[in-house]
Amino acid sequence: MKNEIKQDYRAAVDILQSLQGVPISKPMIALDESFDQCRRWRRRLELATAKNWNAAAIDAADRLRGTLDILRMRSTHAIDDLARLTQPRLKPTATSVYRDIEGLRGEFEDVKVDRANQRITVQTSSISLEYVELGSFEICLNWKFIKESSPYEVLAVEPNCPSSNDSVTHPHVQGESLCEGEGSDAIRRALDEGRIYDFFCIVDHVLRNYNPDSAYVQIEDWNGISCKACGDNVNEDDAVGCCKCETELCLDCSTSCDSCVDRFCSECISSCDGCGDDVCQMCLKSCDDCGDFFCNNCLFEGTCDDCITKQNDASEEDRRKAEQTVATVHPIRDVEAAVPA
Repeated sequence: MKNEIKQDYRAAVDILQSLQGVPISKPMIALDESFDQCRRWRRRLELATAKNWNAAAIDAADRLRGTLDILRMRSTHAIDDLARLTQPRLKPTATSVYRDIEGLRGEFEDVKVDRANQRITVQTSSISLEYVELGSFEICLNWKFIKESSPYEVLAVEPNCPSSNDSVTHPHVQGESLCEGEGSDAIRRALDEGRIYDFFCIVDHVLRNYNPDSAYVQIEDWNGISCKACGDNVNEDDAVGCCKCETELCLDCSTSCDSCVDRFCSECISSCDGCGDDVCQMCLKSCDDCGDFFCNNCLFEGTCDDCITKQNDASEEDRRKAEQTVATVHPIRDVEAAVPA
C-alpha cells in the first residue's frame, strides 16, 4: 500500500512537470498526417471508380469518410490549441494530481500507473450501445505528451468490430483514436488543467453515448454483413453464402442454380452451353463428343443435342451413300448375267 502511494505521488510530480515543462506541440503536424491520408484514399477512390471496381470504390469511400472525420477532429483540436494559449486556466499542484489518481482507483476497477513508460491506464466496465455489446475499453494516457492534441489512446479489450470495418471498435473509435465530438473541449481543458480524474471520466462518458451523426459505423449496421460483391451492408439473416467458396453476399448479388437451386457467387456460377440457364459448376457435365458443358436436361446419355443431331445426320448420310452404292452395282450385275456364253 505504501509503495502504491509513493508511486502515485511520484507519477503526480511527473505529470505536473510535463504540464509545466512541455510546450504545446504545433497542431499542423497532426493536420499534415490527416491531409496525406485523405489524399491517399481519394486517389484510391478515383482509381476504383474509373475501373468500375464497385466493392473497392465503396471501401475507399468509407475509408476516406473516416479520415475526413479525423481531419475534422484534428482541425477542431488545432483551433482549440490556439485558443487555449490566451485562456486563463487552473494551476494544478502535485497534491491535486495525486488526489485525482487516487480518485481513479475508486472509480475504475483496474488502474495501472506505469512511470517507466509515463502512462496511466484505466479499464472501463462493459459498454453496451442500443443492445450491441462492445465490451470493456482501456483508456491510456501518455503524460509525456499531455499537452499535445491527442495524448491518449482508446483500445478495446475484446474487440467486437462491425463486419464492414475491422478497424472500428466503437461507433466513435477508429484504430485507437476517439472521435470526441462535443466532448473535445472538455477533454482538452481537463488535461490542460491537470484534472486527470475528470479527463478519464469524460472519455468514459463519451464512450457510453452514441451520436449517429459522427459515427464511423452506424450502430444499426453493426451486426450486419458486408456483401463482398457490391459492398452493401445487409442484415445477417438476409445474407447468402456461396455454396462453393462460402463468400458472403446479399441476395441480389447471388445467383440460384437452375439445377440444384443452391445459390452461388458470380465466380462459381456458369451457364449451360445449350439452353443458357444459370448452372453451378458442380451441376455442369461435359458432352462426351464435343467437350462443351451442359445441364442434365441438355444431355442424353452423356451427349448434347447438337452432337446427337450431327450423329443422326452422319448416320443418315452414310445410309444414303450405302443405298446409292447398292443401286449402282446391282444393274451392272444383271446386264452381265444376260450375255450368252
